[in-house]
Amino acid sequence: MLKHLKTYLEHGNRFCGIEHTVQSGKDVIHATILKKSKNTLDIENTFKETSLENIFTKLPKKQPVFLVINNENVLTKHIENKQDELTKLVYNAFPNINLEEFLYEAITQGNNHSIAICRKTYVEELITKYKENDCFVINLSLGNNMVSSIAHFLNTDTIVTSNANLILENNGMISIEENQTENNIAYDINGLQVNSDLILSFSGALDGLLQNFNPKTNFDAFKYALKKDFKQSRFYSQFLKFGLIFILGILLINLFIFNHYFNTVNALQQTSQINQTTKQKILELNESVSKSQKTVEDMLKSSSSRSSFYVNAIIQGLPNSLLLTELNYQPILKRIKAEQSIDTDNNTILISGESNNSEQFSKWIADLESTNWIKAVEIQNYEDASKSLSNFSLKLSIANDN
Repeated sequence: MLKHLKTYLEHGNRFCGIEHTVQSGKDVIHATILKKSKNTLDIENTFKETSLENIFTKLPKKQPVFLVINNENVLTKHIENKQDELTKLVYNAFPNINLEEFLYEAITQGNNHSIAICRKTYVEELITKYKENDCFVINLSLGNNMVSSIAHFLNTDTIVTSNANLILENNGMISIEENQTENNIAYDINGLQVNSDLILSFSGALDGLLQNFNPKTNFDAFKYALKKDFKQSRFYSQFLKFGLIFILGILLINLFIFNHYFNTVNALQQTSQINQTTKQKILELNESVSKSQKTVEDMLKSSSSRSSFYVNAIIQGLPNSLLLTELNYQPILKRIKAEQSIDTDNNTILISGESNNSEQFSKWIADLESTNWIKAVEIQNYEDASKSLSNFSLKLSIANDN
């Protein structure tokens, strides 16, 4: 899993091979894009163009490319030599060339050597064009040598490419025959159908995943620099992408946490507000009850002893002919209502009753008027209820309530 993750981070899941070749005397560019999905590899797209500009419009941005240069700028020779030193092999194949001006590559199979060379300036200019169009060349091969990387997948002694016929022996090339005519031979490579014109571009794309093509070259450092350049660019791109995703993830988590705590705090604030309102109402009710209680206590304290005195004095002087039905000390002036104070008629006693002797009633009134603590006696009502019985109502004003 870690290997797959590393491959994805370094190259993505698309692998592209592009071959610059010549067919029927014209420059042609073949491209193959392979897509890796889980444990399967499929050919996602192939195309054939005659100009790089058209190729760039079809490639994904920042696509890594295995470039195969196989056109008239590449010279290829197949030689037999027991020598295996690369420089000597190149001199043997191409005498009197200035090696400093060329990139060269060799595939060796026993004493058979396939050697391809190309001028450095051409390769550098071509790679620069790719980079200017946001495509990265990460590996490079010259001529038809790339076929050696897939020869073991094919059960054949002859492989036809875009511009040559390759003769194989034990999966190694023993001769190359030029053939620039367009071919339409299909090869089955592990279940993938590949046309002969796309063999080299397919091989380049496949090597992006397998990385099993290891020729002898004088430009290994150059290829390493190309890969390093792409990895740095991709690392920056992936780091920026994952960095943004990470930051967005953190922001989302913060948002969820903030919303959670905000809702919690909001609920607590609402509960607190309700509690404050309830507390205020309780305090107001408590204050009201306290005031009422104090009023009652004050009333009781101020009048309890005096009221007993007044009632006792009135009862002792009451004639036998009188029957009291009401004696109300400090009567309430109006009906008791919620949220309103209780008003009483202070220093007042209301007396109601019945009398069957008017003379004794008059004498009792006179006695009350002569009492020192009674300020005034007011007969509010006196009427006959029958021939022998009268109803009466009195209001006594108390002179001093201290």
